[in-house]
Amino acid sequence: MNPPAGPGGHPAGSRFRLALGLDVLGAWAEAATSSEKDVVYRALFAMTDGSLFRTYRIIDDFQRPSQLFVIVTDRLVLQLLINCLDSFSILYIGPCGGAAVVGPTRNAA
Repeated sequence: MNPPAGPGGHPAGSRFRLALGLDVLGAWAEAATSSEKDVVYRALFAMTDGSLFRTYRIIDDFQRPSQLFVIVTDRLVLQLLINCLDSFSILYIGPCGGAAVVGPTRNAA
């Protein structure tokens, strides 16, 4: 029996390593409070240990299937890019609604 699929069709218990985005994390952390840092770091660790998809509210980006939004708190979102089966990148950390549009979009014909 196969494990249940998470966003993007990846198994819900998949383990990932952080490939890119430490610059995004560092820039955000300069102005973040210690409690904000704590919840974001917990979410990132959950991504690496495979529990993110069971623990957090996740929103798939239907126009960019390899990207997802993690609702960390009511006011804080983490935008991630699944690079391949075992790595991810941080694209955005900040207020909900402020996430950048990263990558190509599909245009309607």
